[in-house]
Amino acid sequence: MKRTQKSILIFCVAILFGVFLSLTNAATLIDAKTGSKIPEIHIGDAGAFTGPAASPCMEIFNSAQLAVDEWNQRGGIRGLKIKHIMGDDAMDPAQAVNVAHKFVADKLMYGVIGPPMSHTAQATLKIYASGNLACITTAASKPSLTEQGYRHFFRVNARNDAHGWNCAKFIKNYLKAKRVAVLNEKVAYCENMAKETIKGLKKLGITDILQETIVGGSKDFTPILTKVKAFAPDVVFFIATAAPDQALGVRQMRELGINAIFFGTEGAKDKKDFIEASQGAAEGAYVYHFAPDIYAIPQAANYINEYEKKYGTISGFGPPAYEAMNILLTAINNAAKDGKISRVEVIDELHKTKNYRGILGVPITFDEKGDLKGGATYFFKVVGNDFKQVAVMGGSE
Repeated sequence: MKRTQKSILIFCVAILFGVFLSLTNAATLIDAKTGSKIPEIHIGDAGAFTGPAASPCMEIFNSAQLAVDEWNQRGGIRGLKIKHIMGDDAMDPAQAVNVAHKFVADKLMYGVIGPPMSHTAQATLKIYASGNLACITTAASKPSLTEQGYRHFFRVNARNDAHGWNCAKFIKNYLKAKRVAVLNEKVAYCENMAKETIKGLKKLGITDILQETIVGGSKDFTPILTKVKAFAPDVVFFIATAAPDQALGVRQMRELGINAIFFGTEGAKDKKDFIEASQGAAEGAYVYHFAPDIYAIPQAANYINEYEKKYGTISGFGPPAYEAMNILLTAINNAAKDGKISRVEVIDELHKTKNYRGILGVPITFDEKGDLKGGATYFFKVVGNDFKQVAVMGGSE
């Protein structure tokens, strides 16, 4: 009897030891470059979390955090916890460079969400490339970002050459404009967007175009808007990075008696900083955006519920970030399957992304440059205190 009990005890101990070894091995991940064991996985998030673009950038961060939380609840990556680290660049290229150096130096970091602005992405391309650190932007749209031969940079949004052409078609065919004023801030994204749109307008036969430069963060746009009033356009395309500037622009337009249609960029799609801040002047205005109406997509129901429960209102910047984080973590997970991982492997796995289906209602595939295949431009009208989607145009149309 005692012998039997002893045998059972030895058997149970062996089983428990086997389970322990199994769990230990499952949680083991080795950095292929250094040979050291990885205690946790770090993911960076580069963006303007302070300043005039803080609202959309915090929506980006919070949405990415939701994805991280879900992965951690399921056990992380090979049993390792995923840590999401904020890198605030305040929309300043110099600060963006500091963030990039910090992220590249972090030996536990295997990918970055962002940067979301073209000028900060442009300033940091070489730094992230030098460290083989994958970046997935959710909004940076200057075409040249993916035309320089780098393998580490990806985007889940369409480029300005698609947006500009689509905006030109929208201005002519939907807004029925014949005279257009294009006001753009002097930064990479805005200058390029103005160039692409004007090129499209001229291709469509619209040549009565006034182009002027505005200063981001200005407290008074009336000197430029006085010129606009004299030009008497049908549409004013106000190309600024942040929603507060566009709210001030549309308000001062109305105060000057300019009755032209106000057409804002993606940065204006913010209920608080554009619609509310305009004090009613934004009613009937239009904006374009890189993401669809998330409330119309059934696959996004859980994301919407969780986001609103934890963080509040969704303007539209968050859904692509939730998608981007899931794509990045999937690539990291695939790279880690053999128990070893490197940053280069993560980049290789991202290049294999084909027809990823998440919450955006469209499959995500990266081309050889890292661009989104088949990206679209979405157009919204301000109706009351919300944005109503009125049109969608594909990049190839």
